[in-house]
Amino acid sequence: MSKRTLLSCALLSLFTSNIASAVTIYEADNGDNIQLYGEVGVGGHVGANYEYGEFYDDKSYIDDSFATLGVKGQKDKMHFRLELDYQRENWKYATGDMELAIDKLYLGYELGSYGYIEAGLTDTAFDDYDRWGDFTFDTTVETGEAGDQDATIKYEGKFNKFKVGASYSYGSTSSSGANLGDIVNGYAGYFSDDFSAVIGLEGRGGADSSSKYGEQRLLGIGLRYRVTDYLSIGANGFIEQEDIAQEKTVIDATDPEHIVAVYNDYQTVEHYGALVSAKYQINKHWNVTGSANIEAYEHWDQESPYWDGKKTSWGKERSWVTVGVNYQPTPSTIIVLEANAGEAAQDAYAYARLYF
Repeated sequence: MSKRTLLSCALLSLFTSNIASAVTIYEADNGDNIQLYGEVGVGGHVGANYEYGEFYDDKSYIDDSFATLGVKGQKDKMHFRLELDYQRENWKYATGDMELAIDKLYLGYELGSYGYIEAGLTDTAFDDYDRWGDFTFDTTVETGEAGDQDATIKYEGKFNKFKVGASYSYGSTSSSGANLGDIVNGYAGYFSDDFSAVIGLEGRGGADSSSKYGEQRLLGIGLRYRVTDYLSIGANGFIEQEDIAQEKTVIDATDPEHIVAVYNDYQTVEHYGALVSAKYQINKHWNVTGSANIEAYEHWDQESPYWDGKKTSWGKERSWVTVGVNYQPTPSTIIVLEANAGEAAQDAYAYARLYF
């Protein structure tokens, strides 16, 4: 999942209403409209630990600055969205540079009471709900679904308190550009005022020897329950099986940045992660969040035949606790500070963000 998606999903968890209003450029009596929206954020990961394999460099502070500018709208039954992101590519295998990229570019068609379909560069169906039970902002278990992909067609529909979605992505890639093959994923969820639950599935076709990533199966689930007007609790979890190549043969290393290789001997490895989370709304400006997390990846396990050979300080699984304080001075701004204890990839996360 991209950093952009993680932050967006976390914000959905923090607030029950929209925290930003797009600027309307054009609006007609029949409902046709064009809107401009965006966000600017500054902050980053404090006390980052390179050993955990989540960051691009071995630094104690990893900048996570980010900005978005987008335009969206609707004409008759068609809707569209074009979104540009300017972000620090700070994840594993990235460059660490600030890069401008098209994050979304799609057209959609409204199906009335049956929902809508859209096609183009967009997020896969399960992307918006893979952290549904998590109220914390950045430092918790990642489900690891496909995120935004080119050549995607997606359907979403709402029927009373139930929502469903499904998507198909052709020729998908990882955040580092590795071939993943075609991806299908979807979700089904129940949403009421006090309780909600979402279950999602994903299947990956695999790279067919052009990258280390073979076929994959993923199951994710998220739950929320509002105990009182001030206190909400949640749970999230995933189980994943994916085929990873154990052998790599270099065919052409003339260009170090574009090494041509053939991957083979794909073997199935298992991963899982789970958390319990809570949010307490002190008043309209302040809330506190917390989570307890655990995750395990088979390539960490020294006793597994598919161990990657890297010794870790946490063994075959890791667990940690996150506590956060969130200040919302206006409906369109947020200031976040999260601290971690245990086997987290960072000591803290600090961020300020403004939306329009």
